[in-house]
Amino acid sequence: MKITIEHHNDQFNVALSSGEGKEPFLTIKGCRVKDSDRGRFISFPARKLDSGKWWNHVYASEGFQAAILAELDKGKPAPRQQRSRDDDPPF
Repeated sequence: MKITIEHHNDQFNVALSSGEGKEPFLTIKGCRVKDSDRGRFISFPARKLDSGKWWNHVYASEGFQAAILAELDKGKPAPRQQRSRDDDPPF
């Protein structure tokens, strides 16, 4: 199984395919990495109900979350550097 990560600002999508270059058979959109007292974990998409309780859309094993975190660490995009106006004078 091949895990592919597609970054979108502070969120990312996880695509699963049977191998490199193959079409994904599952895509989970809107994931985030969260830190807790027990370590990092993947926060999958969820919806808050009127009762205040959260309804998770995806449940994943610790092993699958660890594989996603490892893939994220391999391909983490570099933070964008903002250019100062002094870097590009008009003359």
